[in-house]
Amino acid sequence: AKSGLSEAYLSIRSNLAFSTDHGVPRSFMVTSTRPAEGKSTTAFALATVLGRTGKKVLLIDADMRSPSMHFFVDKSNVMGLSNFLAGENEWAKFVSDTDLKGLWLMPAGPTPPSAAELLSSDRMLMLIRQLQESFDHIVVDAPPIMGLADAPLLSRAVEGSVFVVEADGVAIRGVKASLGRLQSVHAHVFGVILTKLKQKQAGYGYGYGYGYGYGSDDSTPK
Repeated sequence: AKSGLSEAYLSIRSNLAFSTDHGVPRSFMVTSTRPAEGKSTTAFALATVLGRTGKKVLLIDADMRSPSMHFFVDKSNVMGLSNFLAGENEWAKFVSDTDLKGLWLMPAGPTPPSAAELLSSDRMLMLIRQLQESFDHIVVDAPPIMGLADAPLLSRAVEGSVFVVEADGVAIRGVKASLGRLQSVHAHVFGVILTKLKQKQAGYGYGYGYGYGYGSDDSTPK
């Protein structure tokens, strides 16, 4: 039987299909206000769910200061996104398949001296355009927003963002400030996912779907 958590991500995928006029966005990033809200777990889960539908999905770890995606699929992080952004043009060298259906990974690569500087060029935009010729969907695990320029810069390269909020975590003003930073760079926010939502907290919202929040105590946050 499917777990409540996997059912939740299936429901989120269904709702994402209504977020654009062409179904599930071709490219989107997953971000949060601060670390450890379940952002990376959510990015991985959504990419996995999309891959299971028969689509070819690339998961990009763009959290170059604190990479984690390679651990999820037991791959190395010797080379990856940072190499491409620093000027190496053959993106295929930095992509590997995984044991999961339909899922490929581009790890973060070596931590650069300045992630924001690398992201401020047009190379991320160029990369996403090139990747869309080979993949149906590109899911980007972006860094948290507060205190960093990375996520707002990344938002220029994708169709929009999925914002992750820990149910008992950040104060609402922190969430508003983060969403405000995304809106200030004209980023499109597809919806908000509540993670680590306890059953008793959920009330009528539980089961409503995307934007009303899903999650579980046993989700593995990063």
